[in-house]
Amino acid sequence: MLDSGPGAAVTRSKSRTNGAEIHEQMSYRRGQLPASRTRVAPPFKVYANPEEVAALPAPQLKGGSGLWSVLARERGGVAEGGRLEQGHLSQVLWSGFGFTFGHERTHTTSQEASSLEAYLLALDVQDLFKGSYHYNPREHALYQLDLDSPLDAFRGSLLGPVEAEAQAAVLCLTGLPARHRVVDGARAYRYALLDAGAAAQNLVLAGAALGLATHLITDFYDEDVAALLGLDGRGEWPLCMVAVGV
Repeated sequence: MLDSGPGAAVTRSKSRTNGAEIHEQMSYRRGQLPASRTRVAPPFKVYANPEEVAALPAPQLKGGSGLWSVLARERGGVAEGGRLEQGHLSQVLWSGFGFTFGHERTHTTSQEASSLEAYLLALDVQDLFKGSYHYNPREHALYQLDLDSPLDAFRGSLLGPVEAEAQAAVLCLTGLPARHRVVDGARAYRYALLDAGAAAQNLVLAGAALGLATHLITDFYDEDVAALLGLDGRGEWPLCMVAVGV
């Protein structure tokens, strides 16, 4: 039963106001378009001194389950605590963030450049140390950023009911709105949200095609996830995560 007291009315009103303000900031109007940036952030994030660089198996660009059958298949599933094959991880990462034969990003992008960066929390992956990694889509490789197991920090960051111990890997999607020439951060942040939705869909569909258990995670403590990935939380923000289990 919904709370109908005075405090609830204030909360609902405040919520509507915040939502309206966000929509206002993200909207374009004739004669009121924001200025464009003269410089934008680089299209890729590069780590100069990673703890380790793990080259991934080449992704398969042909074959696999038909698109229609994958779309019709039940997605999600329950992770049973198995080890994720590195070849499956490679395929999922490429499906979400890699490049096509035409040198386009595999996920639909709202602008010319993708807003996204991808990170991996390796919990139980074949031939891969536990820890946090950054995915470099140009090299199709993982750069290890932290040697410690991320399990405890990942579990502590969650708000929703996710069985952290059963997951083999967690893919973290972050956004960099400064890659777009729109000075007004609200519209650029919308681009990041659109890109994240498209990439997350690709990840889940790839997991379904491989028979993996995937879980889209949107409820978490943002500052905790930013700290886990080593982000400053200002120019780059966590947007969502996809847990992958076997």
